Amino acid sequence: MESCPLQRCNAPTQPRALWDSLEVPVTHERRRWPHILWFILKFLNLYYHERVVMTRKYHICRVKDYLEKKRMVSFTRGTMMSPPSTQTMDYLIIAYEGDEKATDDITSCNSISEQGRCDVCDFLWWNSEGVPEVYNEEDIGVARWNHRGSGLLSVFLLLLAASVLCYNGVVPLISYWAKPYRTLHLMLKSTLIIFISTFPLLSLCSKIRSFNRSGLATRFSWATVLNVRYLIVRGQFLNLPQKGLPGMWIFVLSVGYVLIIQGYRAAIFLHISECDITLYTIATTIAGILFCEMWGLLTYIIFFIRTSFHSQLDLVLAYLKENEGEERKCRGVLLATMADLLCFERFCGLLSAIIFPCLVLAVVTNATRDYLLSEVDCVIADPLIRNVQRNISWLGWTETASTAVIYLLALGGFQANYLRDQFFINLIHLQAEGKFPRFWRRLVDDMKHLESGSGIILASLVFSVIGVYGGFEFHDQIVVHLSKSCSLNISTSDVCI
Repeated sequence: MESCPLQRCNAPTQPRALWDSLEVPVTHERRRWPHILWFILKFLNLYYHERVVMTRKYHICRVKDYLEKKRMVSFTRGTMMSPPSTQTMDYLIIAYEGDEKATDDITSCNSISEQGRCDVCDFLWWNSEGVPEVYNEEDIGVARWNHRGSGLLSVFLLLLAASVLCYNGVVPLISYWAKPYRTLHLMLKSTLIIFISTFPLLSLCSKIRSFNRSGLATRFSWATVLNVRYLIVRGQFLNLPQKGLPGMWIFVLSVGYVLIIQGYRAAIFLHISECDITLYTIATTIAGILFCEMWGLLTYIIFFIRTSFHSQLDLVLAYLKENEGEERKCRGVLLATMADLLCFERFCGLLSAIIFPCLVLAVVTNATRDYLLSEVDCVIADPLIRNVQRNISWLGWTETASTAVIYLLALGGFQANYLRDQFFINLIHLQAEGKFPRFWRRLVDDMKHLESGSGIILASLVFSVIGVYGGFEFHDQIVVHLSKSCSLNISTSDVCI
């Protein structure tokens, strides 16, 4: 007897196909997902849609239904049917931003075979075993967290976060404006502001795309990654009820280690520093902790999605091998999977194009500051001042290194497209062993037409040039920070801000 692909079917007699319906109903308690996942999404202010688990249909089936309804309306009115809009044909908008009916009336995954859906539509409900399993918000436990008003609250908190970040960015800019001797510190401050503002701004773009599904918002396809509906689909492939959240080690690292570093920052600004403790200092310290925790949780979300795709792509390969020759079904499953994967790749490409250049700039400016500090007389003469500056240097290097390490661990490398590359290699192997050359050639051609690449290399080079230029040109800098006794004839506010 031939074994089931990828060792996912364990029946002792006749293997069960990966996409067959379950024979035993699953209880609500067994299917409930970990509460910590819903807390993460709540803390990140990702809830927006009133209903996050909707009915699902394959893109082609949905567009056919739409065009059929539109044709009937045009026939009734005696008018010509207008061509479909971009919103109508955009897969990600239709799949994750539409206003479909909820699945509250579906309580058993057995009912999926009774709804007259095609196999590709069933694929949209696959669980970690490749079995279509329909669920609703009560089943997985998200209903209590995504309450009425969650969307409005999320938008308000994100706008508030953006305002706080804008204020923290404008104050140093005004304080250091037309002061060439503070340029280096301004560059250090800017890298931190850009770094912690990344998630709130990207999340706001996701809300804009959900609110306005036409026009400029259609270009924010990457923003779908921060849509709760997208994340719930990712969770289907991870067997969350039985195994819990994947990679708890990186969750502890991204949350716990970041919290330790920000606690160290708070100790420097509120205890080690020679500057007075003001309301501004306390507020910025607390805000820094919250924003950096958001960043840490974002890196875990990236790991969560990446792990989900590992499981899904294995299932898709098994499905293609098992259904060899059935071109419509296999191309539908393949293209739907690749649409979600490309969305994730674009998001990671944009994020990397922001983060890596900031890291390059942070390394250059931190190194330049350390060299210049070694020439400051008051730092050399006074142990207390030297202790403050040493702690600030350690903080800068620790934040830079931890950001790079945690992000690379979450992403699995410098780019996310390695998932697609590995899948393509496995597809080529299946083509070599296949019995239908034309079938496999069509699938391989579909994969070859997928886009790739990002602006990370160009952006990194630009910021590297800026950083190196700053390191060589900005020698006459006041690099002492948080030490009033070493103000060197400049205002105390310049040292303590």
